[in-house]
Amino acid sequence: MLPVGLPAPLREVSNPVDDETLRVLGSGDVAFQQIVERVRNAERSVEIRAFLWRDDDAGNMLGEAVLAAADRGASVVIHKDKIAAVYEYTGGNKQSFFHKRVDAIRGFQAWFLGAVYRTSGSFKQRPNALSQRILEHPNIKVEHMRKRFDHSKVYIVDDRYLMLGSMGIGDNHRHDWVDIMVEAEGAEYVARLRERMAGHDEFDPSRGIDFLVHSRAAHRKKSCPMISHRLALIDAAQESITVEMAYFTDLRFSAALARAVQRGIKVKLVTAENADVLANINRATYNALFRLSEAAENLTVVLVPRMVHSKVVVIDHRWSDVGSANFTSLSHGVYDEINLYADNEAFARALEAEIESHCEDAKVADQSLRYRRVYSVTERAIIAYQSRRGG
Repeated sequence: MLPVGLPAPLREVSNPVDDETLRVLGSGDVAFQQIVERVRNAERSVEIRAFLWRDDDAGNMLGEAVLAAADRGASVVIHKDKIAAVYEYTGGNKQSFFHKRVDAIRGFQAWFLGAVYRTSGSFKQRPNALSQRILEHPNIKVEHMRKRFDHSKVYIVDDRYLMLGSMGIGDNHRHDWVDIMVEAEGAEYVARLRERMAGHDEFDPSRGIDFLVHSRAAHRKKSCPMISHRLALIDAAQESITVEMAYFTDLRFSAALARAVQRGIKVKLVTAENADVLANINRATYNALFRLSEAAENLTVVLVPRMVHSKVVVIDHRWSDVGSANFTSLSHGVYDEINLYADNEAFARALEAEIESHCEDAKVADQSLRYRRVYSVTERAIIAYQSRRGG
């Protein structure tokens, strides 16, 4: 039995989950190839929710898989957020797969980010015949013309295979960055996700597998029900917390992690030594966490020399929270986000093993990390601007 004093998410022992139901697809090209094969071999349907989709080798490889499935008769729906075009113009090869017309607002934002983070080169868009074929295909519906604020990364194939995580569609995610993707197999989980996205039921950890969701359409404005559950999971830890995360700017999570350290929980954070954006706020947050934790020995911050883009939390080698949501205000009340929650020890330990494999060339941070205060102010201004319509 679990201790009675645990916060609500972990008070009840969940229904057992078959170890074969959940799979860690991994990161990089290993995960990407599995996703492409699922999409290419779809028999009836494909649904993709993509925040970022670059016009590069990875983007075109997935595009070919989508087209192959549609040509065989599968019905394909693609939800592509226009707001992410700014990041497509700023990073990688600066080519967007779907957003070939650069409007003035997104063009200025891309120029500004490029100036701040010193990314060189033109973002003038080149036409792509493949993306045009997808847009014109009778079996494919692409929603890409509006700002959806949808940060999720989800693939649903034949209403049976559900893949999600942190991986964007681009060569940097496929070859250079650290991302984690997972898969749940079963029509009941696909149906449950749709129910949660529509706001028809509350998060229920006793199910064994459920979804932590923020939906701008389903949830009250300026609210995010997933944040209380994520914080409660951290507060419920009895032994260990392992976090692999891209961005740490929400001080509510820093406080929750500090509380865990203070009560003796072994806390390990794995992140990028220098994040692609928000690097200075990240470093300021680590320093604040060190201070709040009073330099406790049970806190370890591991800095990876590559960009870490994952969003994973593992509690007590058993409970997992993995998906698209960072520890930021953007992820909690601004963006639509989808995370998978699971009560399964084998799955949790597989996630921890995957995270450990990312630490081979990493270093452990000392008690003080340098950062540029003027850059952190700029980064906070960027977040505030992007959050102005969120909450």
